[in-house]
Amino acid sequence: MNEFILEYWLQVVFSVILTILSFGVRKISSVLYNEIAEQKSIKMGIQAILRDRLIQSYNVHIALGYCEIHNRDNISNMHKQYGTLGADRVIDRLIDEIINLPVKKIEKEPNSELEQ
Repeated sequence: MNEFILEYWLQVVFSVILTILSFGVRKISSVLYNEIAEQKSIKMGIQAILRDRLIQSYNVHIALGYCEIHNRDNISNMHKQYGTLGADRVIDRLIDEIINLPVKKIEKEPNSELEQ
């Protein structure tokens, strides 16, 4: 037995080290896979929230007929971040419509003929 240990001790040590390393790599890859899945879920959730806010902003501003400058900046920023997460063309068209709205509400001038 002592002869066997003396002859093969290096192979036994490397086998033990390799076994420990393989369990470590398996554990690390499992944790990494879970982190990637969680990151993807967070990304999709944020994208859904941004889509909802952009559509809501579209509905409000189209109904108003104008878009104030600070709202336009916020919408543009949300759209930029939404695009980074993976945009779709439907939202792009909605944003184009908002951007083309007047910056402030257009007040109608009273009809001068009716006042006289």
